[in-house]
Amino acid sequence: MGEPRRVQRHWNPELTEAAPEQRIGVPRPGHGTIYVSLSGAGERERHTVWSATWVDPFDEAGDNAEAVGIATREGSREEVLSWVRSQPAATLLLADPDEVWVPLPANDDDVLLHELEHRFMRRRRPGDPDGPTVS
Repeated sequence: MGEPRRVQRHWNPELTEAAPEQRIGVPRPGHGTIYVSLSGAGERERHTVWSATWVDPFDEAGDNAEAVGIATREGSREEVLSWVRSQPAATLLLADPDEVWVPLPANDDDVLLHELEHRFMRRRRPGDPDGPTVS
């Protein structure tokens, strides 16, 4: 093993200061956007978790200096869609692999999300079974 070498680091003082604190509040009725997507799907985890995040950026700071209102929900498809439909957000968007975000369909039967493992191409690895790769 080689000798350890000293690495001299040059820090930019403007980039080392902490960002100002941003307080998070509750989204306001009639404002903001709810984003519906999938999470938790991957090579090791074989289950899918639906998630929704309501983001409401405030034009002016709230009563307690909040900069944004955020609410989230994770769970089954039915739980998340029920929560989304019960929230008074201004806009509802659905993740789409081709267009990034599209309006959430009015009918829950039309809400389709592709599993994350089907959206990303994975290279074959030694020991993979002789099946098709994820596409």
